[in-house]
Amino acid sequence: MKQNNLFYISPNKLKIWLECPRKYWHYYIYEPTKYKEPPRPYYTLGEAVHNTLNSFYSLVPQIRNQERLFDQFELHWRSASNQEGGFKDNAEERSYKERAIAMLTNFYNNEDTQVTPYKLSPTSTKYIPLTKNVMLGGKIDRVDLEADGSLHIIDYKTGKEDRDDPYQLPIYGLLVREWLKKDVSKLSYLHLESGNWSTKHSNEEDRENIKQFVIEKAKKIPKEGSKDLFVCSLGTECNHCDYLREIGFEPILD
Repeated sequence: MKQNNLFYISPNKLKIWLECPRKYWHYYIYEPTKYKEPPRPYYTLGEAVHNTLNSFYSLVPQIRNQERLFDQFELHWRSASNQEGGFKDNAEERSYKERAIAMLTNFYNNEDTQVTPYKLSPTSTKYIPLTKNVMLGGKIDRVDLEADGSLHIIDYKTGKEDRDDPYQLPIYGLLVREWLKKDVSKLSYLHLESGNWSTKHSNEEDRENIKQFVIEKAKKIPKEGSKDLFVCSLGTECNHCDYLREIGFEPILD
């Protein structure tokens, strides 16, 4: 199968399609708006915290302490915030930085900082074939090894509310099972704001169900075409689309 005939899908790509096909068209199809995303403070916070924890667990356990955790955080915060962090002023940046520090402090005080993850977030997106035409990909925050030899997938969430994505972790379960060739028994969201864990068990039936779900959705997504094929979920209310205005485009109705 030729490379240009493959369709690549990820949890985020699926999420945008389910949220609004017209937004999907702007983000993945239409060249003037393709891959544009407005800078937002919570993206900056999330990127800095995720990268901090990834760097922290990359260290050998003997040198993981609170000082090193926050040394890593300062590096990643400067990197993320310097790239147009989306803050309206210095006060808002301080507020988000304080939130991030509180999350990491809570994490350090309550979580196992000495565990050696089986895998950490890869530098590039991992893909597996679902069909001869569909490739499934994603970037997983962390994979731990359970006592029975099975795998536990952990995804960090930095939002204010404990809100679980219904598809992300099941998709990761399928992806990791094929990528690492080991059984995946647990899927967890760790909500860093509250410190709460949301854990579900995973099995082959679950993975087969999510596989068929993704394949069916992938079949229905147009791979090209005009915006008329991608109907806005809100109908005529798409002229109020914050997404378009925030990336510098005025919504235009037909």
